[in-house]
Amino acid sequence: MTYTTIVFEEIEAGIGLLTLNRPDRLNAINLEMLDELYDLFRRLDKQPDIRVLIVTGAGRGFCSGADLRSERLSGEEGIKMFTSAPVHLELIQKNYCGIIKELRRISQPVIAAVNGPAAGGGLSIVLASDVIFASPEASFTPSFINIGLSGGELGTTYFLPRMVGIARASEILMTGRTVEAEEADRIGMLTRLVPAEALMETAKETARQMLEKSARGLRLTKETIRHNLDAPSLENAVELENRNQSMLCTAPEFFEAVAKFKKPYA
Repeated sequence: MTYTTIVFEEIEAGIGLLTLNRPDRLNAINLEMLDELYDLFRRLDKQPDIRVLIVTGAGRGFCSGADLRSERLSGEEGIKMFTSAPVHLELIQKNYCGIIKELRRISQPVIAAVNGPAAGGGLSIVLASDVIFASPEASFTPSFINIGLSGGELGTTYFLPRMVGIARASEILMTGRTVEAEEADRIGMLTRLVPAEALMETAKETARQMLEKSARGLRLTKETIRHNLDAPSLENAVELENRNQSMLCTAPEFFEAVAKFKKPYA
């Protein structure tokens, strides 16, 4: 399918690249982009041949968040969406936050290659990714509270405290300040800070390392991490791990991998 606000391509066998493609608006998320992201994520869920997804932004930014100046939001259609809380909840709020849930739900590990500012919903996309690489030009702004909203938006109060701790997350979300790339790396928001010229290659190399693993093992690792973030106890977490290991130790890939480690007796 041809998209107008995003670009998707299989850049190498098994590696998909999603580029948010509205560089004139710092890749702000309008309603058209939401529709296209929903379509892509649902297609990816049925494309097991795409095993890893890299997400980046076109131009000098990653994503500046919701496009509040888009014609559909600022025009007559948009005005109707803000007439009451129930209408807004159904037509706007759930529509935007659903993208974060879809991104987490897809079976492919998601690698964010953050090439510039990530604000609002753009920050939320980054936080929802499994692996996060950023260049020194990247910055992270939870801009929701800066426009009169709650700092808890699109999963920020779920992801950020788990990454940087409650005290740091509270300060960042309550002030709405921008976290520059170096600080983000230091406090644990990033997997790694890399030079701008090496950003995409670093993401690709990590994706290639993932592709060396079995498809089932990779998929279940993501699933287990996602579920065990909310595990009520160690016992519950281990039970899910046990189920996966017993499933996978009967697969051909397990025996092939074990055979590589076997050495003849001296």
